[in-house]
Amino acid sequence: ETHTKQKMRASIATTRSIKPFFVRNLGEQFSDATASSTRLQALRDQLEKDGVTPLKVKARKREPKPSWLKAPLPTGENYQRLKSTVRRLGLATVCEEARCPNIGECWGGGDDGTATATIMVMGDTCTRGCSFCAVKTSRAPLPLDINEPVNTAKAVAEWGLDYVVITSVDRDDITDGGASHIAETIKQLKIHNPKLLVECLTPDFRGNSELVTQVASSGLDVFAH
Repeated sequence: ETHTKQKMRASIATTRSIKPFFVRNLGEQFSDATASSTRLQALRDQLEKDGVTPLKVKARKREPKPSWLKAPLPTGENYQRLKSTVRRLGLATVCEEARCPNIGECWGGGDDGTATATIMVMGDTCTRGCSFCAVKTSRAPLPLDINEPVNTAKAVAEWGLDYVVITSVDRDDITDGGASHIAETIKQLKIHNPKLLVECLTPDFRGNSELVTQVASSGLDVFAH
C-alpha cells in the first residue's frame, strides 16, 4: 500500500511540473497566431490603401473526360459468347483477372467484329506479388487443373480464332514453374486446330534455359516474355 501511495504522489508531482510547460507552450502558439493574423490584416489594409484589388480566382469546373478515354460497357453477342465459354470450361483470362478496361472492345469484337482474348493458364492466382498487377497472389495457390490444356483448346476452337495469345501466372511453387503444363496447352491447341497461330507470353522460369526450351519447342509460333 505504501508503495502504491508513493507512485501516486510521484505521478501527481510529474503532472504538476509538466502542466506549466503545456500552458506556456499553448500560450506562445496562440500569441504567434494572433501576431500572424494582425500582420495579414495590416497587409490587406495597405493593399486597399494603394488601390490594389485582390485577385479572385474562380473555382474551375471539372471538365468531362474525352470520349476516347472512356471504355464502353462490355456488351454484345460476342462478349457474352466468350464469357459463357470461359465460365463453362473454368478458364481464366488476363482480360478479367487484370481488370482490363478494354475487355468489352476485345471480347465484343470492336468495329470489325473479330473477337480476341488472352487466355491465362495455370489458374488465376500468382505466387508473386507485383504492386502494379491486379491478379490475385498466394504463396500456395490451388494445384494445376490437369484438364485446363484440353479445355483451353476447346474454347479457342469454339471461338474460331486464327490467332491466340496464351499467358500465365507465375507458379514458383511448382518444380518446373509450369513449363510442362504450358507446353501441353500449346500442343492441344495445335491438335484442335493445326492452322491456329499461337503466341505464348511465358514466365521467366527463374532463368532456367531448359524450361524455356521446353516451351519454345512445343509447337508455338511466337515466343514472348
